[in-house]
Amino acid sequence: MFFKKMVNKFFFDKNGYALLKTNLKNNLKFNKLCIEIESVLKKEIKKTNLKKLGGYIVGNLNINQGHFGPKLYSIIFKNEFKKYFESLILKKLSLFDVRHGGNLALPKKGNQLFHIDGSYKSEMYLVSIATEDITLDNGPTEICVGSHIKQMSFDKFFFNKKIKKKLIMKRGQILIRKHNLWHRGTENLSSKPRLLLSFIITLKNKKNKINQMNPKFKILHNSFKNDLIGRFHESVYAKYSFVIIIMKLLVSFKKKFFN
Repeated sequence: MFFKKMVNKFFFDKNGYALLKTNLKNNLKFNKLCIEIESVLKKEIKKTNLKKLGGYIVGNLNINQGHFGPKLYSIIFKNEFKKYFESLILKKLSLFDVRHGGNLALPKKGNQLFHIDGSYKSEMYLVSIATEDITLDNGPTEICVGSHIKQMSFDKFFFNKKIKKKLIMKRGQILIRKHNLWHRGTENLSSKPRLLLSFIITLKNKKNKINQMNPKFKILHNSFKNDLIGRFHESVYAKYSFVIIIMKLLVSFKKKFFN
C-alpha cells in the first residue's frame, strides 16, 4: 500500500492542499535516491558561488532536479498515486505537462512574503516530496488555509482574517498544493540548508513549449535578478519587507480605485 493516510477531495477543494502519509520510508529505491540527492546537494553547495545567485540575500533558491527528476517521478507517480491525484482534480494526468523543480532554504534565511504561484485563473498543481524531514526549525512552507477559493487583490488578502498553517513533513511525505493557495517560505532557523523537491503540473498548451530541463542537478536563481537593480530590490525585500508590503498595497489600491 503506497498511502498510509489519504485526504479526500472535499478537504482538498476546501483547504487547497493535501498532505499525505506514505510508506516511502520503507522503499529502498527512495531511500537510496534520498542519500544520493543529499550527497550531490552538498557538492553543489561547495562548488557554487551562491552569493552570485539571485535569491541568496533572501535565502531562497530554486533547484533543477536534473537526472534525479525522472528517477523520483518513477517512484512517486505510480498507478496508485496517479489515480488518487486524478480523483482530486477530476482530470487525467495525461492532459498535463509535468516539470520538475525544487526549493532550497539557506540557513538563518528564507523568509518570504505571502504570494501565489503564477496567474490565479490558470490551472496548476504542485506535488512536493520530502526527501528529508522538514520541521518548524528548518523553513517549512506556510500556507493560508482556504485562501485559494476566491481571487483576492493583495490589499484584500492582507486585511482578511487568515488561518495560517506551517506544513511540517516527515521524509517520504507528499504535499499536493493548488498554485493559487497563498503561501510563503519561512525562515530556516537551523544550521543546514533545507531542500524540498517538487513537480509542477500544468495543463498542456500548444502555445507554450516546455523547455528541456538541464540534465544536471543544479542550484539556480529564484525570481530576483542578479544585477544592481535586482540586488537592491532583494535587499529591501529581505531587510525591509514592510516597504514592499506598503508598495504592494499602494499598487493594489491604485488598481481598485483608479482603473
